[in-house]
Amino acid sequence: MTLPRAPRCVITGAGGGLGRALAVELARRGAQLILSDIDAAQAEDTAGLAMTEGATSVQVVPCDVTRLEEVEALESACEGDIDLVANNAGVSSGGRVGELPIPDWRWTIDVDLWGVIYGCHVFVPRLRRQGHGHVLNVASAAGLLSAPVMGAYNVAKAGVVSLSETLAAELRGSGIGVTVLCPTFFQSGIAKSGRFADPHTRAGAERLVGRGKTAASVARSAIRSVERTQLYAIPMADARWLWRLKRWSPRTFAALIAQFSKRF
Repeated sequence: MTLPRAPRCVITGAGGGLGRALAVELARRGAQLILSDIDAAQAEDTAGLAMTEGATSVQVVPCDVTRLEEVEALESACEGDIDLVANNAGVSSGGRVGELPIPDWRWTIDVDLWGVIYGCHVFVPRLRRQGHGHVLNVASAAGLLSAPVMGAYNVAKAGVVSLSETLAAELRGSGIGVTVLCPTFFQSGIAKSGRFADPHTRAGAERLVGRGKTAASVARSAIRSVERTQLYAIPMADARWLWRLKRWSPRTFAALIAQFSKRF
């Protein structure tokens, strides 16, 4: 699906990181943006940046994606047809199973999985009525590779991958596309705001994020995949090769991925 001129796009988690990068990239196409974030001030900052980058219009709607009624209010605030819904809002966590506190498991899954479930539940019927549009669900390579020390995050992102695959099958032939974005670590503030079982794990996550690609490069890759109607958007070569290895040689993959915990 080639995005139309001045596409109308909804982005959750638009206050920073990948959400902000998506807003900027789409603004350069003259997009009409509906930006949401739990932090309205950060979303307003993104809105100002998007306008300077060429957005036709920007609307900010505060939204906590863990609350269904707020996601419903976000959908109600949208006028006209929607070309792209980016379920992007997310958080990070890290710690071995049995060590990361259960409240942090719930927080991770509430935001990273339930936030996407709510976004699809609320917006997909609207896209069906339109007969066109695209859903971009932001998962992670973690949802494909299940590395150690990331149990809660892995579970949430694997759920997003599965939801996206299910949705793609249900929408086949409807004129509505689905893409699930699965990057590895990239530069953002997600690790600094995350919840970790111990300082050592936090430091490891921050180090890997700091060494990653820019959020802008990941955003560009995601938009290319949307326009090519690709279900899986995997921007980083290491994730693509590891995913292939997992399918081709599960034992070799299991031995290799176990070494990941030594990086923390």
